[in-house]
Amino acid sequence: VSKTYDGLTPTHPFEYMTSRTYPGLGDHVTQKSFERLRMEAYAATLHCAALTLIDAINPVGTLNPNVYKLLGKLNEERAPYEPFLGGELQADVAIYFDHQSMYDPTKNGVPVGDFVGWEGAGEKGNCPHRDSILGWAKVLREAHIPYGVVTNVNLEQLKNYRAVIVPYVLEMTPEQAAQFTPFVKNGGVLIASGPSSLDRFDRNGPRFLLEDVLGVRYLGTMGTKVTYLTPKDEEILKVVWPQDHLIHSGPMIKAEAATGAEVLATVTLPWVAPELGHSIGSHFASIHSNPPALTPGTTPGLVINVYGKGKSVWLAAPIETGQAEINPVLLVHLIKHVLQGPYKFQLEAHPSVEMTLFHQQDKKRLLVGLLSMQEKLPAIPVGAVVRVQPPSRRTVKGIYQLPERKAVKFESAGAYQQFKLEPFDMFTMLLVEYE
Repeated sequence: VSKTYDGLTPTHPFEYMTSRTYPGLGDHVTQKSFERLRMEAYAATLHCAALTLIDAINPVGTLNPNVYKLLGKLNEERAPYEPFLGGELQADVAIYFDHQSMYDPTKNGVPVGDFVGWEGAGEKGNCPHRDSILGWAKVLREAHIPYGVVTNVNLEQLKNYRAVIVPYVLEMTPEQAAQFTPFVKNGGVLIASGPSSLDRFDRNGPRFLLEDVLGVRYLGTMGTKVTYLTPKDEEILKVVWPQDHLIHSGPMIKAEAATGAEVLATVTLPWVAPELGHSIGSHFASIHSNPPALTPGTTPGLVINVYGKGKSVWLAAPIETGQAEINPVLLVHLIKHVLQGPYKFQLEAHPSVEMTLFHQQDKKRLLVGLLSMQEKLPAIPVGAVVRVQPPSRRTVKGIYQLPERKAVKFESAGAYQQFKLEPFDMFTMLLVEYE
């Protein structure tokens, strides 16, 4: 199952595509460093996927032959892992990717001839669904929570997961909503942010298609440039301490909580609306910032709802897109609060390390992959403690580091088989064989 990373474009479930130039196709000559290409290429290996490296052809039809000498070294390095790849991804959480929601809603009304697109003009542009997907992927990856991706064309794969994240989905259909509802009713967990599942065309007015599941009724939006999420639950207050609010750069959804739904945080507006300005004589509260109002708001901003055998978590804003360090802390807390372990695997390692786990049932083995995606390269070697859940009623008979099949010592740790890895250079893979 493909995932989305900065610099990597998922094209189909078993392929990764990236440019050999930096920062992308707009640059014809600037070569990415070998270490960066290694990291991006191993991301494909990590997910048992094919790799497509894009190179530009000169206007006269020629190529730079030195590039292919470099790429040849990269392929030689990855080749020993190829015979071991494949299997079914093992994950607890799915991120929902909706192709129809990949647009900028603020462009509504712009003539088609003037529309550039959210990736146009060399700028990143505004695409809240994409930004929320990337935000959640980063949160889950760095917290080492096993996750995968489902899309609007393969929602039947929800059955392979225990939880699904619906991140700022703008174009959910009633047919798609009808697949999420029984997922939660039968014991699954659904986490949604912002306007996810909003039906704007209902004749009775905009409403959440998943209103009963989320436990909130849509009323509109509130705020403009700055809003705040204010915890009212004692446990949430401890998680964000010493802060008493979380800031969001934009408006939030205004909603009403259903009877029985638990409101853990509310929406608070700034002391003074930012658009009023800060000039002398205006009603400003601070010369250089927008502090929260003295009295916290009462509109629900974070709601947990029980639906059937499952639960939902609803956030009035996509705080997964924020850059503050406290945001992922709160999100991970919420996930672990509504989704109890044991997970498919546990990992103790630096946040830069992503882990995947594939089940190769026909060969009676699990494939473990670890990739250190550090920002500054070359990567500093890092170690890890890995815990893997073997299939039910199966006994692990050996764990081997690839490609040499070097035996690794392991031991039982509750529901897991645990082993320790000495610091490795960017990438490593292991086989967990069972009987």
